[in-house]
Amino acid sequence: MTLSGQAGMRRTPATAEGVERTVVLAFVGIRTFDLGQTAIALSTGGLAASTAPRVDLAFVLVMTIESALLAGWLLSRGSVLPLRWPLVLDFALALGLILTSPTYVSPESRLVVWTMWVYPITLSTVTLIGGVLPRFGQVLLVSGLLALAYLAVAALPLGADDSGRATALANSLAYPGFATVAYVFCRFVRRLAAAADVARRRVAELERDRSRALVHDLLVYLELDRFVVADQQTQVAMMHQAREKHQQMRSYVDGVLLAQNVEERLTGVLRRHSSLAIRPVMEIAPETRLLSDVLEHLDRAMDTALTNVEQHAPGAAVLVSVRSDDSHVVVTIRDSGPGFDQSEFRTGYGISQILGHQLESVGGRSIVLSAPGEGTEISIAVPRQL
Repeated sequence: MTLSGQAGMRRTPATAEGVERTVVLAFVGIRTFDLGQTAIALSTGGLAASTAPRVDLAFVLVMTIESALLAGWLLSRGSVLPLRWPLVLDFALALGLILTSPTYVSPESRLVVWTMWVYPITLSTVTLIGGVLPRFGQVLLVSGLLALAYLAVAALPLGADDSGRATALANSLAYPGFATVAYVFCRFVRRLAAAADVARRRVAELERDRSRALVHDLLVYLELDRFVVADQQTQVAMMHQAREKHQQMRSYVDGVLLAQNVEERLTGVLRRHSSLAIRPVMEIAPETRLLSDVLEHLDRAMDTALTNVEQHAPGAAVLVSVRSDDSHVVVTIRDSGPGFDQSEFRTGYGISQILGHQLESVGGRSIVLSAPGEGTEISIAVPRQL
């Protein structure tokens, strides 16, 4: 089996796909139940009450075959959407069965479900209609046609029988009623499924960006030639950085956060980059608190920014200022490196994009300012816990 095939097998089905399969199974279950009820009715006296038993059996056979073919087609598709000719055929057959029922059901028996087996089966047709048609007006129009057909064959022949005609009217209202319930239910669960799929995709994107950012930060530690040519003091610093990075990755993999104190956590980030000439300025109020997720993202964003300095300005002086105000914690990282021309910087997976992805999910923001020969300044702001 190819890797692509294995990946396809492991793909988690979308919520919307699961909802559509459930709608199909619900319809198939309802139709199967109605056909079973019809078989019981005919075998326990319904056929004896028929005015044309052979015609009655022929129509039951036609409906059974059509239902089996329709069920197989729907199950193979996994959805009742979009509207296709087998669904139109099911409606046409339902309408035809209602209009031809006078050929084998007497007028006085057309209000009895045990002999008028067409009635419950065609109710399953309108549930399908409610799940397929996109507009409520269309649902009412199509289900209304079946209701009018039922009234024509069940109520009109009763003449002055007001009680029977009232029963026929009540029965006919079940057609638009069932269709409306199916329409509202399917519309509701489909909207929920669509929202769930959007949320799942967003979570997957954020997690993918998070993983990419961590890998981006780790790339500097794979440049082993830097370790080989470095002096002993620098090698010790690089090994310390590697251990800190390993601890961070272990925290990410295990889902366990490290120190929760803001100043202690951010000081730990600076220790990971001891090879840089960093001058820290901490102006954090003692009562400053950050949510765990916000602190984790701030840690990662600072680490990304300092790793960027290591990669592009390893010998530069670095000023790291951390301050807090009433609503945010703001970290400013300014280096004296070569800088770059932002107007010539092509859009891609650079420092601005990485920081943007890291901070977006927690309501943070970043600003990158740079010019040739003037170094680079990165400002990172995340919301405080009030």
